[in-house]
Amino acid sequence: MGMSPWVVSRRRLLQAIPAGAVAMGAAALAGERSLEAVTRAAQAGGTDEEFWRRVRDEFLLDKDWTYMNNGTLGPTPKPVYYSLTERYHDLAQDPGQPNTDQNNMAEEVRRKAAAFLGADVDEIALVRNTTEGMNFMLGGLDLKAGDEILTTFHEHGGGLNPCNLKAKRHGVVVKAVKWPAPAEDPDVILKAFDAAITPRTRVFMVSHVMYQSGSMVPLKELAALARSKNIITAVDGAHPPGMLKMDMHDLGVDYYASSSHKWLCAPTGAGILYLRRASQEQLWPTVVAGGWDDPKRGAARYDRQSQRAHPIVVAQGAAIDFQTAIGRERIEARVRALCTYARRQLSGLPGITFHTSMNPALSNALLAFTLPNLKNADIVYTLKKRHRIWTRTMEYDLNAVRIATHIYNTEAQVDALADALREIVKGQVLAMPTA
Repeated sequence: MGMSPWVVSRRRLLQAIPAGAVAMGAAALAGERSLEAVTRAAQAGGTDEEFWRRVRDEFLLDKDWTYMNNGTLGPTPKPVYYSLTERYHDLAQDPGQPNTDQNNMAEEVRRKAAAFLGADVDEIALVRNTTEGMNFMLGGLDLKAGDEILTTFHEHGGGLNPCNLKAKRHGVVVKAVKWPAPAEDPDVILKAFDAAITPRTRVFMVSHVMYQSGSMVPLKELAALARSKNIITAVDGAHPPGMLKMDMHDLGVDYYASSSHKWLCAPTGAGILYLRRASQEQLWPTVVAGGWDDPKRGAARYDRQSQRAHPIVVAQGAAIDFQTAIGRERIEARVRALCTYARRQLSGLPGITFHTSMNPALSNALLAFTLPNLKNADIVYTLKKRHRIWTRTMEYDLNAVRIATHIYNTEAQVDALADALREIVKGQVLAMPTA
C-alpha cells in the first residue's frame, strides 16, 4: 500500500526547507541586483529594443505564452517577487521585530507612492485594491435622500456597487451619463455631463479608463467642471497608475482609487487611494482603528487596518522603484506605441469594430474590439487553447475582446495575435465548453 499524497508532499517540503532557507537569504540581494540591472539599462545608450528586451528579462512570465491581460492582473517582475518572498520569509522565521520593521517600511512606501502619483504624502492611503478604495470614498461621504451621483454607462462594479448601496440604503439617486461611443472629441463627454447636472448633483463617480472599452474620460476637465459646481469627483483609477504618467494635483480630482496589481505589477492585495488634502474633511473613515480621528494624520487615518499583510505593502514599494527606474514617460510611450501598433495590425480584419477611441487624449494601452458573427468568449477561448495568447472578454452590451499591451509585450506578439485572429475569422473557432 503506497504512501498518501500528503505524506509524500510533507516529506518533500521538509527536505526542501534547508535549501529554501538559504535561497531566501539571497532573495533581497537578487532583487537589488535585478533593479540595478534595469537602472543601468535605462541609463545606457543602447537601442530601444535592446532596452525593452532587458526589461522583459526581469519578468518571470512563461515564455511559451503571450500575456495580454494585465488589465486584470499584472505579473510581478523579479525585484517585486523577491521583495515579497523575502519579507514573508522574515516573518515566518521571526514574527517579532520584522513585523515592526515592515510596519515602519509602509510609511516609506507611502512617500514613494506620493512621488509616483504627483501627490503629497498626507494625501496617500495604502489600500488593497480599487474596490476597497471606492468603498472608502463613497461609503464615507454624507449623502442624503435625493442627492444625485452622476456616473458613466460602462462602470465597473467596484465603483458602481457602492453607489447602488447608497441608493438602496439612503435614497441617493444614481444616474448614468451616456454619449455616442467611442467618443473622438473630449467635448462630447464634457457636454454630456454638463447637461446632466441638476441642483441635486453632489458627486461625479467616473472611471478614468472605462475597463470594458479601454476609452478614457477627460478627467482633468471633468474635475474642473465639477469643482465649478461644488461637485465632488470620486474616480475609479484602476488602470492608469503604472500605465500613464500621473499627476494628481494637475488632474484636480478629490478622490482617486487604484489597484497596483494591474499596470504597476505589484502583488495582489496592493492598492493606492488618493485623497485630496482639502477634500478629506468631507470624508468619514470607513474602517477605524487608533488614530482614525486625528486629522493631522492626513490620508493615513483612512487605511487603519491594524495588522495587515505588510510584505505586500513593502513589495508595492519595490514595484514603484522598478517603474521609476525605467521612467514613467518611457513606460507610457512604450505601452501606447504597442497598442497603436496592435490597432493598426488588427484594422485589416474584415468587419472589425473598435470600441476604443482613436483620440490619444481618450485612449491608452487597452484596446477592445468585436468581430462580426463571433462570440467574444469563443475568440478568447480559441486564442488561449490554440495559440497560447491570454486575453479577456468584455461583457455588458459590447461582446468585446480586450487586450492590454504592457512593457513585457513585443510587436512580434502583436503580430502573432493578428495572425491568430485571421485564422479565427476564417471559421476555425473552437466551441466553448458547456458548463
